[in-house]
Amino acid sequence: MANPTRFLIADLVVNTLQPVTYSHHGVRDMPMLIRGVDSAGTPQRTVYLPAGQMRGRIRHEAALSVMRNKPEKVKLEEAYMLALGQDLNPEEDKAPEEIRLGDQLKLRHANPLLDLFGTWKLSSRLFVSHLLPEQNLQPDVIRNIRRDLDTNEDIMEQLGEEEQERLYDRQMKQGQASKVNTYIDIAEKELKTARRNKDQAKVDELEAKLDELKTLKKDTKGEDQSENTKHLVEFQVIPAGVTLIGKLTIERPIPSDLRFLVEAFKAISLKPYFGAQRARGCGEISGSVSFRTQTDEGLINIQFGNFKPAVVQTTEAGSAFLAA
Repeated sequence: MANPTRFLIADLVVNTLQPVTYSHHGVRDMPMLIRGVDSAGTPQRTVYLPAGQMRGRIRHEAALSVMRNKPEKVKLEEAYMLALGQDLNPEEDKAPEEIRLGDQLKLRHANPLLDLFGTWKLSSRLFVSHLLPEQNLQPDVIRNIRRDLDTNEDIMEQLGEEEQERLYDRQMKQGQASKVNTYIDIAEKELKTARRNKDQAKVDELEAKLDELKTLKKDTKGEDQSENTKHLVEFQVIPAGVTLIGKLTIERPIPSDLRFLVEAFKAISLKPYFGAQRARGCGEISGSVSFRTQTDEGLINIQFGNFKPAVVQTTEAGSAFLAA
């Protein structure tokens, strides 16, 4: 089948079987965006799954399908280029513009995956939308309490009296340090405000205060500078049972584009997790992706998820496109 269109479109549906979150490394809030306004002109916000998260996962899985088919392990430079689009060779920037453009054409022809996903200096032909809920939706909040060893009597029995005393002494010091940390959080917020207001005197005062508080926290902990074991973990999530809708668009499509994307969703189907906090009940998804032309001629439909092989259905038009 000759290429009938400048674009191929894939309608993407993701179902959250478990809550999905990107809250980790101290970042607790989910991204929000404005979608529409109410009758009074007040912006209406919704939680969403960022395009970068979906695009990154698709690229990694497509890159892995290429790497695994190589006869030898890949070099670090090649892994960076395939999975992240980053060239570790800084000499490229020093080449004349006309040479770089010629190299780009050669690179696109020689490496179909980079041609599709692009690099830091080579534009991508794959455009991924944010995934939005059908209706505006606020994030949910999940709270977990991380408990210490003394909540389990059997474990405590395996500790001698001296080790138990060490545990209780550690808890006391960690608790005191946690109180100091509360004042550190307050001072850091005040410092951000002072910097925004360009109040240099206040900035200097708060920076000195923070240095004192951090020193106090360190001294309170003593030799054990690890984090407090017993504490409340709180983070935002996209709730379970939500349908998120998005779109992939391929510009100037060629058959290898669909092959890479089909392989990516096959891999996602076998490991259907997105985001953080997977060990605590978050991240599982399922979904479907349907490739079509601009004239709505169906090509390939994929059902993915449930840790099972993806169900891939290819139409006659799709088979003809792949064979072109």
